[in-house]
Amino acid sequence: MMDSLGRAFEFDIKARSDFDDRLSKEGIRAAAKDIEEGVIYENNGVRVTAFLVDHGPVKPALGYRVDFAGRSVAMSGDTRFSENLIRHSQGVDLLIHESAGAGRINPPNPRQTERERMQQEKVVGIHTPADQTALVFNRVKPRLAVYAHGGGPLAVAEARKTYAGPLEDGEDVMTIEIGDRIEVRRRGK
Repeated sequence: MMDSLGRAFEFDIKARSDFDDRLSKEGIRAAAKDIEEGVIYENNGVRVTAFLVDHGPVKPALGYRVDFAGRSVAMSGDTRFSENLIRHSQGVDLLIHESAGAGRINPPNPRQTERERMQQEKVVGIHTPADQTALVFNRVKPRLAVYAHGGGPLAVAEARKTYAGPLEDGEDVMTIEIGDRIEVRRRGK
């Protein structure tokens, strides 16, 4: 994929490097490396661990855990309900989890064609519905759970039926500071 991106941007790269001779041709090269489950980075006390999750036909699909200075964050990546995610997320301060969002909560759209409905069901079927994310949160017991990629108010409301722990609906530019306390700051607040 990275080789193909290089070819796709070849004209732009050449135009820029011809325009500014300070730009190194080596600086634009991507050093891509396929990764597998396990520790993928460790330096200066930062450890990043990749773990397999279930994203249906998309294989491999990975979640990540970052540990540093006694604090930890796990990110589900795109996944269905995953026991492996639960195992790798134990003891985290922050669990960022995707969700099928309202896809399994809202009634079907009567204006959708049967083909559109089936396609939507396929997509929703390879993500975690809110009631199942609540099961994950209850088993992991993070200090804070945050929805990303498909959460929303309906997903939060659905999870709240069985999960009483700290839960936020993620948004762009949200800042989460992890220390003795976990502080969440939203854009403009």
